[in-house]
Parts: sequence; structure tokens; C-alpha cells
Amino acid sequence: MKATLMMLATAYVWATLFGSTALGVSISVWHSLTPTLGVETFDQIVEEFRAAHPDINVDVVYAGGYVPSVEKAIAAFAGGAPPNVLLVEQTRGAALYYGGALLPIDRYVNGPDGIDLSDFSQTMLGAVTFDGVLYGLPYNVSTPLLYYNRDMFRAAGLSGEAPRSSAELLEYSSKIARDTDGNGAADTAGIDFYSWGWLFEAHLGRAGARVLNNDLSSFTFNSPEAVNAMEFAQRMVHQHRAARFDMNYSHFWSGQLAMREVSTASLANNIRNARENSMDMGVAPLVCDTECYAPIGGGNFFALNTGSPAEQEATWKFLKHITSTENYARYSASSGYMAARRSAFMSPILQDVFDDEPEYRVTYEQMNWAYPRPKVPFWQSDVAPLLADLWRAQFHENAPVKSLLDEAVRQANTRLAEWNFERH
Repeated sequence: MKATLMMLATAYVWATLFGSTALGVSISVWHSLTPTLGVETFDQIVEEFRAAHPDINVDVVYAGGYVPSVEKAIAAFAGGAPPNVLLVEQTRGAALYYGGALLPIDRYVNGPDGIDLSDFSQTMLGAVTFDGVLYGLPYNVSTPLLYYNRDMFRAAGLSGEAPRSSAELLEYSSKIARDTDGNGAADTAGIDFYSWGWLFEAHLGRAGARVLNNDLSSFTFNSPEAVNAMEFAQRMVHQHRAARFDMNYSHFWSGQLAMREVSTASLANNIRNARENSMDMGVAPLVCDTECYAPIGGGNFFALNTGSPAEQEATWKFLKHITSTENYARYSASSGYMAARRSAFMSPILQDVFDDEPEYRVTYEQMNWAYPRPKVPFWQSDVAPLLADLWRAQFHENAPVKSLLDEAVRQANTRLAEWNFERH
């Protein structure tokens, strides 16, 4: 009897110290996936993990969208009860990293139960790497694509091929645009510059500009190349009257807008909408100029710096499972997001999808020039609003672009200097 009580007491102590449950180790996973973002396939993959690892209890929680989920995780981390695994939008991982909330996973990757990172897109791995250390793995990754209406192209005397440069973007838009009511604005437009956000990085990147230098010491989005890129977009609207800035997606489907730069994640819905609207829709990579440049969107699964060694080991097993070649391919096929492993891209699962819907292959044409978003923790809170103000003044007011960029960079660099001082 005493021996039995001793064994129960020992089991209780180990359960308390190492997070064990009746099944063994317990980990929690927070995500932001919805039915349109492949959550059903993700849930199936999780169930298969549970079946393969009955000693690991996985508590999966929908934590809301990208913003509230990270806010909840930061609050939970401060309170001592964060999740073990968190899906994080591309620009928000830096806040967790510099807050000390992320768990390095290099020792697992390189350990006996590791994986071959050479199979992964190195640019996508860059989004989950800080100061040379890996903290997570890419998951629902996207890039912007150019969706276009071939019917409108042909009606304007163009072929059904997409533009490949900004010069062609202007040429095609000028041939398509129409001012039918004579008010000086195109009722039918070639393209719509509907907001900046990650498209700001795309337009600057292809002009050879960058928003931030590599050592995080200075914002650079007022360089001559950046000014030229933004002035070009402004001229397309106000001088050439070939583009708009105030249209929405409905104008694309109604035949008033010929082109729109939208995420890979919209591909499945766009294919369906094109069929419903009897549109011959084309899908192409973003145009290239000085170089090709596509910002990486979507999210990544990070390991959080919490739990016992056993829980951290279970966290790694979970990350490895959901990003296996087959599971990446399955998730990508169901959601339209990019699979970050080359072996997944070559798998029969995705190759069958590409055969049925060749448009799904297009986003991978940009993989070699897909770049991580800016990796400073205040990008969304302090810099993104400056770009929203820039967009309004640039297009609504037709204000001088250079002075707008200079002022935005001045404010952004003031915040950057404060942050660098605080962390050093």
C-alpha cells in the first residue's frame, strides 16, 4: 500500500513538473485559420498527429485573427501561461522575438529527430529566423499575384498575356482605360492601387529599393529608387488616367477593372468567382523592373519559449509533423497557400492540382525572389500608419511624393532610433 501511494505521489510530482496528463505530455496550439484558409485539412493533420502520438495531448485553439491572436499570446506569456505553438503573421514575429517569447528550434532540427532544411525555401525560412537562429517553420505562406481579365485585354487590342514590367503595366492600362462620363477619371481602369501595406514593399522592391536596411539601423524608403516607384504609380492615376485608387474587388468582377494585385490566398475564391462571372481570368507573377520582388505574406508557426523539456520536445514533434512533405502538400492543395518544401511542390498531390488548375503553379514562379517582411516589432503599430497616410496624400491629394516619403522616413527613423537605444 505504501509503495502504491509512493508511486502515485511520484507520478503526481512528475505530472506537475513536466506538464503530463493522463495521456502524457500536453501542448497547446493557437492558430488563426478559418474554413477559407484550410482549417479543415489542418484539423485532419492534427488528428493524425494525435493518433500517431497518443502520449502527446494537443489542445488546438482558434485564437482569432492575426492581430488578436498575437495580442492574446503576448498577454498569456506575461501571465505565465502562453501556448506552446502559435501561428503568427509575417510582420508580427519580431515583437515576440525581441520580447523573449520564442523558443530556438535549431537543436531539434539538427538532432536525431531533425529535418533537412535544404528542402525548404531559404527565403521563407528567413521569415522565421532572427539573428541566425531558427524559431519556427513557414506554414500558410503567400505572395501577391497579378490577377487580370483576359477578356478586357483582348477588347483593348491586347493579347491575353500579362504585363511583365511597369512600362507594360502602364501601356496595357492606358489602352484599357476609358473615361465614359467625361469627368477626367477612368471609369474603366487598368489597375487599382487600393492600398499600400505589403504592395508598397513589392513596388519599391522591383525598382531596386528597400524599406529598411539589413542591420535595422535605418529606414530607406525615401531613396531615389523609392521616389521613382511611387511617382510612377501616382502618374498612372493622375497624369495618364490609366489607373485608379478607389475601386474595390467588385469592379474587377463587373468588368470595370482589368488588373488587381492580390494574395495567393485569394486564388481559390478568384477561380470560383471567375467561373461564376464567365470571366477568362489570367494569373501571373508580379511585374519586374530593376529586379523581381515579392513580399512574403501569410503566417508561420513559431515555438514559444515555455513549458518543460518534454513539452518542448513535443512541440518540435508537432511542428515536424504538420510541415512534412505530404502534409504541406495536402494543406497547400486545400488552401491555395504555398508549400515551403520543394519536395511538397514536386509531390503527386500538388502536381495533380497544377494539372487541373495551372494557376496554382504561378505563385511558385516567384519563390526565388520572395522576401521576408520588415522584421522590427513596431512595423504594424508605428510604420504602417505612415504608409496609409502616404497613400491617401499620394492619390487623394496628388501631393508631392518625395516630401511625403522624406517625412514618413523621418518619423519612422525616429522610432527606430528609440527602439535601437532601448534594446542596446
